This record gives sequence, C-alpha cells and structure tokens, in this order.
Amino acid sequence: MRQDIILLIHNNVIIINELFAWILNQLSTQWIAIITAIAGFLAWKSDHAKLIVETDKVAHSVAGILLDDGRSLINQEHSMQHLVMWMINPSANDISFFDLRVVLDTGEADYYTPIKFSNANDLKNVSAEGLIPIKDGSMSNGLIAVSLPQANYGTVPAHGFVQLDLVFHADKISDNNMVLMKLAQSHNLWSRLRHSRMTPRWLRPKMGYTFSETKEDAWSFQVKELEKLNHLN
Repeated sequence: MRQDIILLIHNNVIIINELFAWILNQLSTQWIAIITAIAGFLAWKSDHAKLIVETDKVAHSVAGILLDDGRSLINQEHSMQHLVMWMINPSANDISFFDLRVVLDTGEADYYTPIKFSNANDLKNVSAEGLIPIKDGSMSNGLIAVSLPQANYGTVPAHGFVQLDLVFHADKISDNNMVLMKLAQSHNLWSRLRHSRMTPRWLRPKMGYTFSETKEDAWSFQVKELEKLNHLN
C-alpha cells in the first residue's frame, strides 16, 4: 500500500514537472505573440477610455445669433466667429471635461453660453435658436443650427456624441488660435498604488511629482476672415 502511494506521488510529480516544462516552453516560444496580445489589449483599453475630440480647422464669420423670442444678438463692432467642436465618447463610462477656453492671438475670447443670458442683459429665459449667416456685410437667408455650451464644463455620456458651437468675437486674422480643455485622467491600478499612503517610499513617484486629476489638451484653428455686419440705419 505504501509503495502504491509513493508511486502515485512520483507520477504526480512527473506530471507537474512536465506541465511546468510545457508552460515554460510555450512562454519561451510564444513570447512575441503574448507581448503583442498584451500590448494590443492595453492600446485598445487606452483608446476606448479617452474622449475623441475634433474641431473645425477654420472659424467662419456669422451675422449673429437668433433667439427663440424673435430677437437677435448682433455685434457690429467686431467680427462674430463660429467654430464647431465635436466630442465622441467610445467608452462604457461617462467622461467629463472642464475649463473649456478659446484663446486667440490677442488673448482669451469670451464665447456665448446660455448661462450669460440673464436679467442683467434682458435675456433671461431665452435660448439660441440658430446662427444667422452673413454675406457681403448683410444678413443672409437661412439659419445655421447651433448648440451653445451650457458652461465651460460638461459631460459626454457613455457611447455618446456631443457637438458644441463656440461663438465669439475676433478683431484679427490669425493662425495661432487654440481651443483648450481639461479632461479627467483615468485612474489605473498602478497609479493608485504608487500614490497610496500605504505604498513603500521606494515605489512612490519622485519628489515634486503629484498626480493630476485632469490633463489639458489643445486644438488649433485659424481665423481667416473678419466679415462684419454693416451698420443698420
């Protein structure tokens, strides 16, 4: 009986050794495929965890903003510019953005948002109906659909799409203009581990490095025309 047990243990050890040798052989011969698969998964995970953002490369002049009460916002002293921004969220989670800014050669531009329509400017409880095209300094026929940003921050829902129309004033033709926006950083397990208070000092980031909750990205555009609306009599 004892010999049978010893023989059984011996056979199990042989099987385990053979299995271990097979695994090592697979790892040694298939390491390129394994690394490629891991890299592909990490790239896919990274791509699908980020907000895809695109903007018009050139801003276009418009005559003004038509409001839903029939009035129009028109500034005849400056050229009113229109820039479209698209955001796609391919991930399964909502993604937030913060501190949306438009920066021109001459400084930061103040773009239109519904939050600026208030009692102070007699525009409370009104909303933008569309943009009025401009041609040869006059209002043109037709209407451009518009979706003004509600504020300088917002959320793009999971598997969702958001279009924002940035409407602002410009006084100079320029190429070095930027749309800036901060996006929420993803919290992977490694980053959380390194920044944990329970982590040994040798594993923590170097002194002076702090993990930021957001990352600022930029998209460039041009202002090529400064068409203004002629003064109305």
